[in-house]
Amino acid sequence: MKKILFTILIFTQGLYLTVLSQTSNQDSEITIYVITSVSPINWSNPSTLFKSSVNCLFKSAIQKNYYMIGHTIARINSPLQPAPTYWAMCGNSNSDKVKLVLGKKVGLGVLGSTMSGHLESEKDIKKGLKLYSKRKKVAYIKFKINAQSTQRISQFINYYERKTHYSFAPYQMYNGALWPRYENEGAGCSAFGISLLDVADILPSESEKWIVDVNIPMNLIGGEFNNNKKVKFRDILKTKSWYIGTGTIDVDYVNYKVYDPSLIFNWIISKRNQNDSIFQPDEENGIPGIVIDMRNAVINKDEPILKHRTDSSNLFIKHYYNKIHNMNPILSLK
Repeated sequence: MKKILFTILIFTQGLYLTVLSQTSNQDSEITIYVITSVSPINWSNPSTLFKSSVNCLFKSAIQKNYYMIGHTIARINSPLQPAPTYWAMCGNSNSDKVKLVLGKKVGLGVLGSTMSGHLESEKDIKKGLKLYSKRKKVAYIKFKINAQSTQRISQFINYYERKTHYSFAPYQMYNGALWPRYENEGAGCSAFGISLLDVADILPSESEKWIVDVNIPMNLIGGEFNNNKKVKFRDILKTKSWYIGTGTIDVDYVNYKVYDPSLIFNWIISKRNQNDSIFQPDEENGIPGIVIDMRNAVINKDEPILKHRTDSSNLFIKHYYNKIHNMNPILSLK
């Protein structure tokens, strides 16, 4: 029986590699769509961030189907699959963020809080793209990729949809401080989309310009991160700078990094207006974009699909791991 199963396995693998070889010269693509926030988010300091976020909240309440703080969507098109597939990470409800800030008064701790998440349905994604296209709020980067990159993206998504040994699937953990290429970590919408480029080894070097990197003063972080402290709105509003000084990380401040869909959107529009030999202007269904050929990307065979986080000292990350360990305390003792 084992010999029969082994023979079937070898045949299946051989058939897949044959298909992979036959399609290696055909174009596969991954397209990253970015939707801007309902109104500009100002990251200049905690005060402007709070004011602009509240403005987004009010505008999203009166405008239909708005992603309050922006959104990131991936589309994969390959001869290895019968039709394009669409992928996007979402929080289950914007009200979860509102409850944390207005109800529990966690302040800027909301940026590293874990909420329930899900993978958005293809129907909702297509509906959203059509809507935001009409509102001129969406742009994209299209990457032409080889079969090896396509395979790695597919393997990563398959992992992301499955339950881990902690009895949850990564997509169920929505948290803007996480990086989903680390095993057992969920993500925010932008981190999930960008991680697909990262796992395929096609993330542009200029992607550093898409990142918001701030040091949050500890007095503006409440809830589980800071002895259940309740942060007053006036304390955020009067803080006109991010933490500056030589204090201790995770004691005096917490470092927070995130890919901002609006920064990516503005970067795409800027690239379209440049005479760039690498990123070429493109357009689909009235949506502006750029396209880059990454079919010659060479995958490092020693680079794993998933990584293991070796440093969980960041306060937001530490609390996330404490949370998932508490979900399954037997495993956490191993």
